Amino acid sequence: MLGRLFAGGIVGALLFSIIRRFYPPERLQIDVPATGAPLSSPIAVSGVGQAVQHNELGLRVRDQSGAEIGIGTASVTGALGARGPFSGSVAYTLSGGSQPGRVEVFDTSPRDGGLIHLSSVEVQLS
Repeated sequence: MLGRLFAGGIVGALLFSIIRRFYPPERLQIDVPATGAPLSSPIAVSGVGQAVQHNELGLRVRDQSGAEIGIGTASVTGALGARGPFSGSVAYTLSGGSQPGRVEVFDTSPRDGGLIHLSSVEVQLS
């Protein structure tokens, strides 16, 4: 019995290391706010990520129609270009009542300013 548990643990560890090699962690992971969280302006946003340049990520809030209603920035803590914790805040102006919305964290290309990474979370805006 103990032998099977030990062998299963070794096999599991090997499989995990192989999977991590081919499927690295998401480049941008939002920890706060949580999915479905009721929010009001300004929104504190944090997580773990990697920025291509200046260790800065963009933040955006969209309303239920997809219109951009707020924009801000988040700073990544750590070595330039390395993965690390980020935090920032974004204020928004909401027209109409409480509604579903989306908080986005993104990175842009230093070459042309185009979007290269995006992560988002669905929330309830008020």
